[in-house]
Amino acid sequence: MNRLSNPELTILRKSAPAVREAEDHALAPVRIGIGAISRHHPSFVQLYYAIEARRTSAMPLVVQFISPTPGTGASTVASGYARVAADDCAQPVLYIDCNGFAPKKRRGSSPEAQALTLCDALRRGLPLSDAITPARDAKNLLWTRLGTGERPLLALGGERLQSLLDMLRTNHPVIVLDTPPTEAPESAAVSRYCDGSVLVVAAGRSRQAEIENAKSLLERLGGQTVGVVLNRERSVMPRWFGRH
Repeated sequence: MNRLSNPELTILRKSAPAVREAEDHALAPVRIGIGAISRHHPSFVQLYYAIEARRTSAMPLVVQFISPTPGTGASTVASGYARVAADDCAQPVLYIDCNGFAPKKRRGSSPEAQALTLCDALRRGLPLSDAITPARDAKNLLWTRLGTGERPLLALGGERLQSLLDMLRTNHPVIVLDTPPTEAPESAAVSRYCDGSVLVVAAGRSRQAEIENAKSLLERLGGQTVGVVLNRERSVMPRWFGRH
């Protein structure tokens, strides 16, 4: 694995632009103006490069995005990070939605006609690529669902998840896991199979005790919290933040 090193990072992400353009670009690293990456919000770019700086090797990276409670915008942050990574990587980046859902059956269609998930592909002995599709409005970014049902991570199990990630690492330099909150024990347990976990919290909503409990749980289960994203914060980040 490619365990991410400490110290921890802390990124502030505003829910909407609250500063002038010149001030907003001050939040991002120097490489904000390079190529296609410049089209992304600076907070996502800052998050991507902050994680890249903590790599311990050139091995493929598996990053988990998780929250203490629902409603923090973890999926939005995970998606933003994945899109920046896709613009910076030579090979396709893979985004895996690990949240539960009930598939919508089309009238007159058979189960085989429904969109495949990774769990489906494993169960049927099909190539994993059959369950992976290009993400909308993004180049070099692929998307897939882990499985169906309310708790696909629980249904898959740890050993099979490890094998699945090992297979996916061969084709993807960065794998993003968008997982349910730590309220689901199996979601927190996923952290041990990742190179690092990013904890997404909501300004004015996530309590300090919830954040500390989530971080402690991830570490007890063998994971490593490498960063905290304060999402939906409308205040302006001080300029000195980006220089530390």
